[in-house]
Amino acid sequence: MELPGKLDSAPSIPEQPQSKSVDSQVAKLAGTLQHYRDWAGQIQARYQLFNPDAARPARRIYVGGLSQDTTDAELRQFLNELMVKTGGVASSGFPIASCKIYAQDKNYAFVEFRSVEEASNCMAFDGVAFKEGFLKIRRPNNYDLNVAVVLGPTDPDPTMDLSSLDIIKTVVQDTPNKLFIGGLPCDWTEDQVKDMLCPFGALKAFNLVMDKSTGNSKGYAFCEFSDINVTDCVIQNLNGKPTGTKFLTVKRAVQGHPY
Repeated sequence: MELPGKLDSAPSIPEQPQSKSVDSQVAKLAGTLQHYRDWAGQIQARYQLFNPDAARPARRIYVGGLSQDTTDAELRQFLNELMVKTGGVASSGFPIASCKIYAQDKNYAFVEFRSVEEASNCMAFDGVAFKEGFLKIRRPNNYDLNVAVVLGPTDPDPTMDLSSLDIIKTVVQDTPNKLFIGGLPCDWTEDQVKDMLCPFGALKAFNLVMDKSTGNSKGYAFCEFSDINVTDCVIQNLNGKPTGTKFLTVKRAVQGHPY
């Protein structure tokens, strides 16, 4: 019995017209985006020509929550790599122009980016885990939104991929599920308060309000959980709970919530 010969390789499947149409639309949108990016860059360059110092506050970021042993180079490398990894850079290469940790307390730094857009993207990293703590990322005190909005985006790029990052935001937005936690011992640390909260679920945002004159907390904090369904459970279990000589007050921070 004669065996059939080897089959010829399968013919290639022609590319579908629909696929070509989608690729064409994507290429067109990318070209349009670059056109507007170039146009915005021209406006920004002209504005800075007449106001050379205007852009610097919009390119700078305050970074707090640093451990005492953190170096300039270490923080710079961490943020540079984070920007590239998450798609926060506006062009090739690392985006940080300068990074300086201040020795007064050596727990904060000012980081300057090469563009306003990249500085705004860095704001997405507020609360990101770094070494043994979480970074507090803020605008500098001389940041002027009315000026910055002319120079570039003032909010992070929503397409940045933050899914792999360990982030607990340090600014708790006013939502119906924002919790006020009062009656905390003033000598409790952030970790101690979080240890009390984390058994209920992952935190989305947390802020222990500190007294700058003493270095201790003011005895209250705000938080929000990633799963909003645990909010009522936290209130029911922690409100009125004794902590040393005090009793906790746990309630929704925003009045007039719909629940």
